[in-house]
Amino acid sequence: MHSIAFLWVGEDTSIPSRLVESIRLVMGDSVNVIQLSDKKTPKVFGVSRVQRSDLSSFIMVARLQAYLQIKESEETIFFCDADSLFISPLELNFQDTNVLLSKRDVDGMINDSYPEFYPEFTGKRMTEVMPFLFGAIATRGDQSDFFDSLLNICMGLPIRFHRWYGDQYALASLVASGRVNYGLLTLEKHLAIVKSEQSSAQISLARDFGVQMITFKGPASKIYMEGTLAQLRGLLGRNLK
Repeated sequence: MHSIAFLWVGEDTSIPSRLVESIRLVMGDSVNVIQLSDKKTPKVFGVSRVQRSDLSSFIMVARLQAYLQIKESEETIFFCDADSLFISPLELNFQDTNVLLSKRDVDGMINDSYPEFYPEFTGKRMTEVMPFLFGAIATRGDQSDFFDSLLNICMGLPIRFHRWYGDQYALASLVASGRVNYGLLTLEKHLAIVKSEQSSAQISLARDFGVQMITFKGPASKIYMEGTLAQLRGLLGRNLK
C-alpha cells in the first residue's frame, strides 16, 4: 500500500484539508495519509494518522526533521507539499532503486538576492545549485538514513539556508556526493505546477494525459485550490463534506 505524507504546522489547516480531501476523492481508503506536524497543530480531517515531533522553527530544518521520523520498513511513501491536489490515483515505479526524485525541468539564472543575499547563487543557474525539486519525493522501505544525511548537510549550512532553500541545496550536495542511488519521478505526472484555478475540462484533460498531482505555486495561487477542488468534486460526482 502507498502512503502519502505531508508536513503542516499551524492552526489553520484549510490548505492541507484540501489536499487530503482530494486524495480521498480519487483514491478512497486505498492509501494511508500521514500528517507530519509539531505538538500543537490540529489533526487534519481524513488523515490516517498524525506523526508529531518537536520541530525547528526554521521551515527547511523542520521539513527534514519531520520526514526523518517516518521509518516504514515495507511501505512506499510519497512526500508532497500541502498546497497540492491529487486528481488521479498515485502510481510509482521504483524499478531498481528505493528513492525517486523530481529533477528540475525549467532553468534560468537564479536571483541571489531573494529573499536575502545568497553569495552561493551569484552568477549561477537554478539547475546548477538546486537541480532537484523537493515538492515530490518517493521512497521505498526505511529511508531514514537518506533524510538524516540531508538534515546533517542542511544543519552545516549557513543559517539562511535553514530559512530558505536548505532542503533543495542539501539534496543537490548529497546527490553530487554519489551516495544516493535514485530514480526519477515524472514531473508532468507527479508534480505538475499550476498557477490558476483549474476547470473541470482542464482537470479532465490532465487526467487523460496521466497527471496525478498538481501543485499550486506562487504567492497568490493558494486561493485557487478550493475552486479547483470544487471542480474535481463535480467531475468525479463526489462530495466528502
